[in-house]
Amino acid sequence: MEFEFRKDFISDQATAKLSMGHEAFATWLEQEGQSVASIEALLDTIGLLQQRSIMERRLVGSEFSLLINQEEAQVMNHSLLNNQDDIDLQGDLQFYDLEIQASCGLEDFLNLIESWLAFIQS
Repeated sequence: MEFEFRKDFISDQATAKLSMGHEAFATWLEQEGQSVASIEALLDTIGLLQQRSIMERRLVGSEFSLLINQEEAQVMNHSLLNNQDDIDLQGDLQFYDLEIQASCGLEDFLNLIESWLAFIQS
């Protein structure tokens, strides 16, 4: 997974750009990941997953939910959860939008989160 971070020095907001297929992680970081404390807590949770102390964790944010387990991380916009019945009815014609849902392996996610934390702390 490739990523790039930028910061608006006027608003002090960090932004992220991720490789194709992972764009939803960028949106999630921008909306839910501006707080150093919340990112540090997430890293603690990933540590518990890697130690196999917990099986999975769901973090519900204002617009996105993050589900992480011992194998992968998945981010999904709440609009997909609200329309689950509509999605099920569409069968093979399911709507998929790269900006509102993405997943990756836990190690790739850990690399992204550690890099993001280093960036927002600088």
